[in-house]
Amino acid sequence: MTEPVALTPEQADLVARQAERWNQPATQQAARERLALAKERAAGNDERMRTQLKQLAKAPGIGHKIYGLRQMAETFAQAVAPHAACTTGCSACCYQPVQVTLQEAQVIARETGARMQAPASWSTEADMRHVGQACPFLKEARCTIYQHRPMACRLMFNMDADALLCQMVPGALSHVPYADYADHKELYVRAHLGKVKSQEELQEALKALKMADLREFFPQGPASR
Repeated sequence: MTEPVALTPEQADLVARQAERWNQPATQQAARERLALAKERAAGNDERMRTQLKQLAKAPGIGHKIYGLRQMAETFAQAVAPHAACTTGCSACCYQPVQVTLQEAQVIARETGARMQAPASWSTEADMRHVGQACPFLKEARCTIYQHRPMACRLMFNMDADALLCQMVPGALSHVPYADYADHKELYVRAHLGKVKSQEELQEALKALKMADLREFFPQGPASR
């Protein structure tokens, strides 16, 4: 049984303020309203998204598919970002676990020149050991590889009024009204697995999917200049 984590007074205060915010009905209602506005805005991109989906299906390899997924993520972001709490200079989500596939890590390494290493183990589940640990590519509250950032980062949008709920405290539970990117997450996974039809085939293929936290691939962060 896991021992409770002792919180500092500052952490305890943060957790209390987060709980108070989340438990206010107005918080969740406002988030739903922002999501509705984003959905309405996204409707104007339906044709573009369908075209991108067809292009993704025709992509010859996983490298090309990752670029296609990024284009779809950009279309998603164009609809959601104007209604999200995420702003330039906010780095709260950069202290959360970030799972990437081996293939995506290889693309990032090639694009950025960052030194990549093999993780000690693989898992499709978020590595909670990294809660509260800064992303190695975060410098002075800014992402140094923003143009080449992982898909997980491109799709995460907090639909609350500010970043209060995004600030993770190790051992504490925090609820965040994130925009729903489940469809994009499934596309990301399926792009790596090839043609799997049934749910059973999908679960079996997932066992061979090589994923780990971004920090495990790039512990040294950006390439030295």
